[in-house]
Amino acid sequence: MERINRRLAEALRALIVFHRQDDSSYILPDKITADALVRLANVALVDEFTFYPVVDDLVWDIARHEGYMIPSNPVESRGDARDFLEEHGVKNSKEWYVKRGFSPRELRQLYMNSAFMVRNQNFWRKIIPVAKTDATNVNRLAPKLIEAIDFCLDDASGETDAALFKI
Repeated sequence: MERINRRLAEALRALIVFHRQDDSSYILPDKITADALVRLANVALVDEFTFYPVVDDLVWDIARHEGYMIPSNPVESRGDARDFLEEHGVKNSKEWYVKRGFSPRELRQLYMNSAFMVRNQNFWRKIIPVAKTDATNVNRLAPKLIEAIDFCLDDASGETDAALFKI
């Protein structure tokens, strides 16, 4: 049994790609909203797709998921937060995001980003940064959704992409 609705995911991908222009931009019909696309991706990809409206909290959500006791206002130099960062081979949360593939620009504007966290067929996870302004614009969100769908349907691994991780 598959963990995703592959047919729906492929149909959603095809719908989005159908609206790609020659210059690689997207122009989807006005009646399609960014929220609707995200909800549909969530239905198709089920638990393999999560939207994080505030990406700077993602590191601590993952730490909590891994069983670390992280308070709602974590201090990196104390307790489980420090242990989590150490286990991941980084000194601070910014290094953790770099290790997950965030560019220097995305890192500087972390508070201005949302993200998709997706998991593929081999249980590898990937974080796809999404500028908050893109998260509300269906045409700028489209390529990020395609990237998310493609990853979920793929079999990439930590050997092929160092930014991937498992939890």
